[in-house]
Amino acid sequence: MHRGTNIIIGIAGNIGSGKTMVSRFFEDFGAYYLSADEIGWEVLIEIKDQLKVAFGESIMDGEDIDRKKLRDIVFSSGEKLTMLNELTHPLIKKKILERIKNITSDMIVIDAALLFDWPEILKELDYAILVCSTDDKKEERAVKNGMDRMLFRRILRSQQNEDEMSRLATYIISNNGTVQELAEQSQRIFEEIRNDC
Repeated sequence: MHRGTNIIIGIAGNIGSGKTMVSRFFEDFGAYYLSADEIGWEVLIEIKDQLKVAFGESIMDGEDIDRKKLRDIVFSSGEKLTMLNELTHPLIKKKILERIKNITSDMIVIDAALLFDWPEILKELDYAILVCSTDDKKEERAVKNGMDRMLFRRILRSQQNEDEMSRLATYIISNNGTVQELAEQSQRIFEEIRNDC
């Protein structure tokens, strides 16, 4: 049930689950879209010097961070991923919370893979949605988008499993069918949320 002046919805899911597509559907239906990934990229630029110290000059492409190289390095070891998360997550969460306060739209959707790892963000939500899919479907989508299979599997292993996340979700969307079916599920939930408020 809605608590504040605007409705805040979080949408999460593992890599390849379709969470961003669902979030974009919600944007099409009228919600303000906020991407944790986009905020994460801003944060990487802000802490570029710390990242060079932590992971070496090889992550750079001229003056810019090569996100693919950085991703390959951090997902090669749990220790390196922890180091990156410790550098970036506090700043990402702070920016999300600041933006929520400043957005005047009556409905906000936060697209964040790690939503269920972030209690500070979860407690701000009116609704948490988990997008689920079989591992085969996730892998098929990730490979279709140009990702290496081994990297996909390393990223998936680093993420919470769906059973753990589903315990905290208000709604669960199953994304093993067509885009049309996903759009219809998304619209049903969007309308249910609207009617609940």
